[in-house]
Amino acid sequence: MSNFLVLIVLEILITGTDGFIGNYLKQYLKSNGSEVFGTVFIREPLENEVKFDIRKTEEFDKLPKRQFEVIIHTIGLIDQTAPKKRLFEINAEGTKKMLDWAMKNGCQHFIQLSSISVYGFKTMGENRTEDRTKRSQGRLMVPYGPSKAKAEIYIEESGLNYSILRLPSVLGEKDTFISPSIIPRLKNGTFFFSGKKNDKLFSTLYVKNLGPIIKKLINVGPLNNAFNCTDYQITWYEFVEEFAKNLNIELIPRKKSFLTLLTHLKDKNYLYLLTNSYYGAHFPNDKLKEKIGFEPEYPWQEGVKEAINGYLLQTNGKKI
Repeated sequence: MSNFLVLIVLEILITGTDGFIGNYLKQYLKSNGSEVFGTVFIREPLENEVKFDIRKTEEFDKLPKRQFEVIIHTIGLIDQTAPKKRLFEINAEGTKKMLDWAMKNGCQHFIQLSSISVYGFKTMGENRTEDRTKRSQGRLMVPYGPSKAKAEIYIEESGLNYSILRLPSVLGEKDTFISPSIIPRLKNGTFFFSGKKNDKLFSTLYVKNLGPIIKKLINVGPLNNAFNCTDYQITWYEFVEEFAKNLNIELIPRKKSFLTLLTHLKDKNYLYLLTNSYYGAHFPNDKLKEKIGFEPEYPWQEGVKEAINGYLLQTNGKKI
């Protein structure tokens, strides 16, 4: 049914269209009839884009002098090893600057692409629903999560109509975290699991399912609330097994103690594998589905294949 849903909004600003998610949303919404403007930071701007540094107030003068019905904010520093000051400067204070600009320019719907990292240590585990899992700004945490949590607070206090989508690591052709964590260890025989059983639940989000979610959200209008934004609820073992199958590699369930965390505290890819297999990473999407009537259009298995091909092309120029 969603294929026949007409997108109401004609003019949209997406921040960070040079990023994995921002670039996909730009192409998707353009193909659905919207006029999309974007900001870039790393590469040179293309048509309807401007080079933009969200940390600098004067940079906001570069943004188009028009009223956007919707602003989709995807800019964010995701390097969890970055200094705390820089993470907050971009993820929290940068968002606040964007909110101020949006308010002055009459934005009707501010859509924030946030992160499940706002749950702090509760990011690890199963059944992490929005109502039962509190947002955390704990001092002992890696500052990435608290910086995204602070951004959410700024949004809620801004006076703008908004919707906050809390994304897990996103799966797709140019994903920056899932593929680099899983594929190299499968290929070199060092992949591992932790815990007694291989049945921990895991939530996915294939980037191609994010576009239809945004499209429905725009048509429904601001929800003035925060939502887990996932598409499928499977097991971590199923997810990894699909990678192994597509790579034609036998998945041997080697085990490592959870205590190895202590010697790998700075290895984010190792920690990703360890915590997902030991605790799970399960963020039910029932609340969002109820509000916008969302059912995923694309299977997560397709996302795995796309992610593998993207990773292999980037590393050795070949597809599976």
